[in-house]
Amino acid sequence: AAGLVMGLGYFASKYNFNIFVTRDAVNDEELQPGWQYSYVPSICAFCSSTCDILVETEYKNGYMRDLEIDGNPLSPLNEGKVCPRGRAGIFRTYNVDRLKTPLIRTGPKGTWSFREATWEEAINYIMQNIKQLNPQPYEFLLIGGGIPCANYKPYFIPFTLGTQIPNINGTPMQTCLFSD
Repeated sequence: AAGLVMGLGYFASKYNFNIFVTRDAVNDEELQPGWQYSYVPSICAFCSSTCDILVETEYKNGYMRDLEIDGNPLSPLNEGKVCPRGRAGIFRTYNVDRLKTPLIRTGPKGTWSFREATWEEAINYIMQNIKQLNPQPYEFLLIGGGIPCANYKPYFIPFTLGTQIPNINGTPMQTCLFSD
């Protein structure tokens, strides 16, 4: 199979024949006249690999929108590659079906019966259930991640120590616990 692919690649390059599906170069002005396009370096937060990415953005009159996520070719970590889940990360923000409000279960588990709630109502619901259960601190598990830990480290670790919650899990947690 590898030999066949190499042979096709050689044949395609020798006779200037494109056998691969590629996108033609697009003039940025044809996409949205007056918009500025750029690449913003960032880090993918979908898993503990934290790959370096470039996010293509469009900007006009104070409004910025992400268009596409690609791997950063200057990264020694992922060498310009990014997995399909990372490339689909754009849908975390722009998917029309994403959850935008908290949901409270209205039926038994497995029935997918929920109703929308306000943030205040959801937090009060959680606190009410916690009070009813009266759990001990060792029965809690706090879950963090590379991005939350980096942003909230000054608050996260003192909170866990103050509440005596010994169970912390995250991806990658070592950045949160051991970095300065």
